[in-house]
Amino acid sequence: MPGSRSVAIIGASMGGLLAARVASAHFDRVTIVDRDVLPDGAALRKGVPQAAHAHGLLASGYRVMESYFPGMMDELGALGAPQGDVVGDFLWFQYGHWKLRHDAGLRGITVSRPCLEAAIRDRVRRLPNVAFLEDTAVVKPAFDAAAGCVRGVVVRRRDAAADTTLDADLVIDASGRGSQAPRWLDEWGYGAPETLLVKVDVGYATRIFERRPGDFFNSMGGVISGTPPQTTRYAAILAAEGGRWVITLTGAVGDYPPTDEKGWMEYAASLPLPVVHELASSARPLSDITSFRFPANQRRVYEKMKRLPDGFVAVGDAICSFNPIYGQGMSVAAMESRALDETLSEGLAGLPRRFYARARKIVDIPWAIATGEDLRFPQIDGPRPPGFKQISRYLERVHAIAARDRVVCRRFFDVLNLLAPPTAVLAPTIAWRVLTQRVPSGEGSPWGSEPPRAALAREAHVG
Repeated sequence: MPGSRSVAIIGASMGGLLAARVASAHFDRVTIVDRDVLPDGAALRKGVPQAAHAHGLLASGYRVMESYFPGMMDELGALGAPQGDVVGDFLWFQYGHWKLRHDAGLRGITVSRPCLEAAIRDRVRRLPNVAFLEDTAVVKPAFDAAAGCVRGVVVRRRDAAADTTLDADLVIDASGRGSQAPRWLDEWGYGAPETLLVKVDVGYATRIFERRPGDFFNSMGGVISGTPPQTTRYAAILAAEGGRWVITLTGAVGDYPPTDEKGWMEYAASLPLPVVHELASSARPLSDITSFRFPANQRRVYEKMKRLPDGFVAVGDAICSFNPIYGQGMSVAAMESRALDETLSEGLAGLPRRFYARARKIVDIPWAIATGEDLRFPQIDGPRPPGFKQISRYLERVHAIAARDRVVCRRFFDVLNLLAPPTAVLAPTIAWRVLTQRVPSGEGSPWGSEPPRAALAREAHVG
């Protein structure tokens, strides 16, 4: 098509699918290239090895996805994926306290990763100018040294005898944390970006259970964690479509949960509260136990590179992948897609520099949250900022006061959902409430006190 503009996207990951949705409004043709034969529905696939485990979608990610795919969340709800308030309908036990259960005005959904990805993939497939090139590997981008830009991608179909080149005005690398972009940039003479690593040695072990009405305090699920560094064990319980619970046990710094039933249940019983063990003991299992390992937070600092070629940009985990305990990855990919949309509206010239400047502002917050929590473990190497111990003690008080103070609780969840910077919990009005109130003792109820009246009328939210 003479005069048309095209984009090639490496990987049908969440970041790749969201980038395709954005690019479809700016280009005549969008082609997503992926090694896998992509499933038609909500199925696991080789290219997303972590998909079987609990995934969180923060309020920030929910908002972006709903804006790009109107009505999708309600359709997922019709499949049985509960929607509700991420504070009032989802429960949080952290640092010895349950967060106050109340309507915080932060809308969210709990859904399995394969189901969410399938819903987005289906909508992207319906876009008239988007095509999928499946069962195909990207060998390398086609780099034009004379022009200093990328002109497309060299691809290799599994059943083809020779490589072919797919021309493109822009190549978006959404291939994940294993992205080869640093090597390609170095080969082209630009050097490789600085890579930051904070090793966490996290292990997952997940089992699916039948979900019954009223289970787990009639909630959408919850997070159960202790007080690091004394506690290395966590659990995420997510209500998913199809009347299921996804229960993921997690251990940091090499304290991996077992994958045999007896060991898995004993690990669940060792958590700070018995609620996960009680749920798993009473619910009917629907799957075997599956495991996953995550070695390190990884961030490639593209924004600091002195030179960048035009026509090539990385997104999602190809820029930064976070400790999955904090459930940030999909929401960061969504926020980056919105930043890419804004950057594309300004034209292609100099796009990488402009996009990475926007992406840095997005990544800074979840990176600070994830690494700040992880560095509480003395086993984890990495520089602690000045005042790290004092800030850590203050944040412990924030967790405690958020067990009964709505204002502090809401501000904490604004930060957790990437709607405010971490410094928001240090604002004078919040600090006064945190420092002047008595720290409550741990409570046995899931609310830390009598539930607010609004918390009593939730059954319409929870499927």
